[in-house]
Amino acid sequence: MVFLRILFANTAPIVKYGIGPALAELGHEVRYVFLDQEPSLEPFIDEFNPDIVFNDGGTGRMPKLFPLLEQRGIPHVYWAIEDPVSFDFLSLPFAQKSALVFTPCWESLADYRRHGISAHLLMFACNPSYHRTGTPDSRFNHDIVFSGNNYSYHPARQKGIATVLQPLIDHGYDLQVYGNEWWLDPNQSYTIPPSYYGGYMANEDLPAVCATARIILGLHSVDTSRTMMSMRTFEILGCQGFYLTQWTPAIEEMFINHHHLVWSKSPEETLDLVKYYLQHPQLRQRIARQGQAEVYRKHTYQQRVREIMLYLQSLAKPSVHVQPQVPPPSPAPVQVQVSHPVAVQPSPVPPAPPASYPAAPPPPSPTPPPLRGTVRYSRKPVRIKLY
Repeated sequence: MVFLRILFANTAPIVKYGIGPALAELGHEVRYVFLDQEPSLEPFIDEFNPDIVFNDGGTGRMPKLFPLLEQRGIPHVYWAIEDPVSFDFLSLPFAQKSALVFTPCWESLADYRRHGISAHLLMFACNPSYHRTGTPDSRFNHDIVFSGNNYSYHPARQKGIATVLQPLIDHGYDLQVYGNEWWLDPNQSYTIPPSYYGGYMANEDLPAVCATARIILGLHSVDTSRTMMSMRTFEILGCQGFYLTQWTPAIEEMFINHHHLVWSKSPEETLDLVKYYLQHPQLRQRIARQGQAEVYRKHTYQQRVREIMLYLQSLAKPSVHVQPQVPPPSPAPVQVQVSHPVAVQPSPVPPAPPASYPAAPPPPSPTPPPLRGTVRYSRKPVRIKLY
């Protein structure tokens, strides 16, 4: 096996708690630098002499990255975690200067191909060493919690807010929103009442949040992809949180409703689901356990990095030391018990892209008007089908 020295140009949780440790577990030497706060990457290059610089975006990093990497002959690996919404102004400029490109959005592969770039699928995941069952913490003792920033400028987020968040605020549920202060900024397209804002939450608190709050909400910036969803999905399930999310094609592609998580397609359905599951804690706990088992079985960063290792090793310098290594045995599959009498197929894993790529998806529907104040809707009975 070829062992690499990999320098990450970011210290975001998805890096330092996700893909970075997974690469280190395989024997690679991994280091991190928060390039946004460093005047230059050169001291870290001189000290570490990396084989690869791995980066997940940030327009301000380009002047610090590419002149130096081109001068030193160090390949840049780009993970376009903002696809497809930031493809034109962020992903494509980075990809055109990168030796290797990954994206969590299957539909974006065709976009890269049209620009002569061969990209590869690398979806989000969880790290069981970090995303694990936590200990309850009284700070997060609420019926409902959402953890994430206010990205309401995305049309998909606007729909998600109208579907799963605003109805609960309108009905006065015990709910707290943790994230940046944009949730209270009047210049944003959507804000929440101050009483619902819990402030900043450290990523390290996610296991405790999932162990304490009865329901964790999910919002997504993309609702047109079969693979791209909020990275929080895998992390919350890995922490054994009971996850109630807006519906997206990717959610339905990879998970079973009322078995691994619960999704909602309307404000009315959200209200019925919350009322029902708050009254059935044992069922919530069972679904949360099954969701955790599913992501541990199919969606860990340990599994993801094994899928991309051949691509990374193809960039290794001829002088990189090669050592034989017996790969560790694969963990035994987790058996998930399905309680309903109808046979359920395992949640599908998206197949590899076909040789001929499909046509580009149709353009999204017009952006809905900004959400302000109360979202109005009519109450209709929603039948909850349990599995």
